[in-house]
Amino acid sequence: MLLFEAFPYDAGKVLASACGEAYVAIMLASGRIGVCSTLGKPIETDPLQLTSPDLKNREHRMLVTAYANAHVNYEHANLGSGDIFERVDFASKRNTVMIGYFPPLVDKFRRDGITLFPFDQLKSYPDLVPQSLMGEKLSQTDCVVISATSLINSTFTEIISQVNPGSEIYLLGPSTPLFEDLLSDYRITKLFGMTFRLFDFEVLGLIGKGMGTQSFSKKSFKVSL
Repeated sequence: MLLFEAFPYDAGKVLASACGEAYVAIMLASGRIGVCSTLGKPIETDPLQLTSPDLKNREHRMLVTAYANAHVNYEHANLGSGDIFERVDFASKRNTVMIGYFPPLVDKFRRDGITLFPFDQLKSYPDLVPQSLMGEKLSQTDCVVISATSLINSTFTEIISQVNPGSEIYLLGPSTPLFEDLLSDYRITKLFGMTFRLFDFEVLGLIGKGMGTQSFSKKSFKVSL
């Protein structure tokens, strides 16, 4: 895993952590915070006791990702800011495929009458496209929005392999690492993630209570690379 090689997990650098039903958060001694989705399954591994991460272990991958995000998402001096819908002209695309359902973003597509084909294996929404059509839609699209949880559930590489070579690809969500190697190695067009104020223990408190993205997004900064 690229992130693990660049930012080897060191529990000694972790000041605090929070594990909830929706996310895990890692706060470094520097006050930097990184989060990662738990895919709805709370983590039982203690971040402060993890010494030798096994990347085949789902919980370890989540902790490694949150830890790396706390490092890499603060490394860049000139990050873009703002919501993805403000940064990308989706109206100019022939069609957009979304892998991982983002309700607020879907609402904006529907509001503006922009063609969108949303897929999600874990959620049930009335406008989801059947999974059996995902490969076909990915091969035909000129724009793809992929949830960063695909890095956690090990579907990212498979999804990327099915995308039309001429498509723009955007990785989105609180779990997104703003890691330049993802841009070059996987032809990602832009990464959209989150940062937080240093030492914001309230964010950890919300995550520890099992709260989801909408609860802590107002305390975050939407950033892109």
